[in-house]
Amino acid sequence: MNVASLPRKPESSLAGISLATVAAFAATGLLIYLAAEASVKVLAAVLSGAICLIGAYFTGNPRLYWLWCLMLTIPLDLSKRFGTVFLKMGGESSYRIEISDVFLLALAVYLARDIWTDRIPGLHIPKVTFVWILIMLLGCCWAAFGTWRLTAAQEVVRMFKLMILFLVITNELRSPRRVLHCAAGLSLGLVAEAIVGLIQYFNRAHLGLDLLGETLKTQTAILAASSVEGEHVFRASAFLSHPNLFGIFLAVLLPVVIGAFLLRLGKGYKLFFLCSAVLGMAALIVTLSRSGWMSFAAAFALLMLLMILHPGLRRRSLLAAALATLALVTISGFFAEQILQRIFSSRDAAMLGRAEYIRDAWGMIEVKPVLGWGLNSYVFAVPPFTQYGAKGAAKHYRNWIPPVHNIYLLWWAETGVIGLALHLAFFASIVWTGIGNLRVKDEVLFTVNAACLSGMLAFFVDGFFSFSLRFNSLLRVYWVLAGIMLAVHYWRLRQHVSAPALNPAGQLLSVSERGQDRLGIFPMHPHPGRP
Repeated sequence: MNVASLPRKPESSLAGISLATVAAFAATGLLIYLAAEASVKVLAAVLSGAICLIGAYFTGNPRLYWLWCLMLTIPLDLSKRFGTVFLKMGGESSYRIEISDVFLLALAVYLARDIWTDRIPGLHIPKVTFVWILIMLLGCCWAAFGTWRLTAAQEVVRMFKLMILFLVITNELRSPRRVLHCAAGLSLGLVAEAIVGLIQYFNRAHLGLDLLGETLKTQTAILAASSVEGEHVFRASAFLSHPNLFGIFLAVLLPVVIGAFLLRLGKGYKLFFLCSAVLGMAALIVTLSRSGWMSFAAAFALLMLLMILHPGLRRRSLLAAALATLALVTISGFFAEQILQRIFSSRDAAMLGRAEYIRDAWGMIEVKPVLGWGLNSYVFAVPPFTQYGAKGAAKHYRNWIPPVHNIYLLWWAETGVIGLALHLAFFASIVWTGIGNLRVKDEVLFTVNAACLSGMLAFFVDGFFSFSLRFNSLLRVYWVLAGIMLAVHYWRLRQHVSAPALNPAGQLLSVSERGQDRLGIFPMHPHPGRP
């Protein structure tokens, strides 16, 4: 499929939407940066909202503009918190409204309008959603009867918001062009974060944008002193709160950028995706995140394998693989000293600490292996299992107890083997859907789906080294990728239902009969001509 040959509408232009989005959020960022007092922050919020509305008006397609805004804001931690705030990691720490929720709500309103006016027959609700609902119901039980009720309730609310994001993306992306816009919006978000990360690295300075998710100045200093033996290094984190989180963010989305570069697009778009890939790989290196590097290596290898196996993309994929490898080697050569230091001179304390966290998690699992200690309760339940004891752990970790750096053990410790099985079943179902989508004939959908599958592999690898799937920014990326794959799945089913089909008697099936036949409820006679 040649995307360049599709009929182009001014309001659907990638360039127009992207420029409007960048302008709006550049002005928004400037206003937030200048806001130093509470009253000024309120004014900045009002003006930022006005800028976004003006941008939506001038693009001529507000719905598409909100989609771009959503993709651009999903990595940001900018939010308004309510009620009790827990100073902890490993799960939701408060009730909150995040900046991305505003654009998610706007898209949800559009979908509701489409259903109300019969523009679409209804919502696609993937069966895998009910697996997630089961985990939420377990969380509700802990919120009602558990030891740590409030923190479990906060996590359930976050899970509900993520489910809404999943359903909105699944139902919003109803065409290859809309899927491409979503991928381009993710790419623009990657570019924004990569530029911020590179600015941090080359300035070796904290930008003072903690409000947007930048790593705290004190934490930046600790990372600089504790990452490489005998050296003071700077690790970029952009607005992802930690260099390792920034690393997995880039590792997951770089396949999307590289895949989009392979599509038949105009030269301007090709240049955009190429520059995005180069900036993203450079930023990935300056995170000095070994888990991010390994995750990207696995994701890139899978992407190239899937693209090379596609007959129409094989030649372009080989060329892209060569260009990406050349770019990576060139960038790595520029940062060779930092890479070698991080690989061969990293402090042993980091690995010893991870091993200690794993022992603590296994101690929790051995006591409650089936039902676990409760959703979002890890840091409250783990102190007695540490070598410092219940009272000593708070003192040793200065009331900032780290969760186990392994998402699978974290799920098991909190939700038991039942919750772990449900989490893995959800993950496997999404991946299986993506594998089924490899049969799609549309090049845009095949490429984006392959990139999302590669991103899921990056999450899977990273899960053994971190708990990134417990941070809002990475969770939203995960659910967007899952939503894209389900959107491709439903597009494929609609194409299958709309294609001409015959029953065993040689008669043309109606559209409704074809849909029934695919669902297994159409009465098919085993012998032609028999009633």
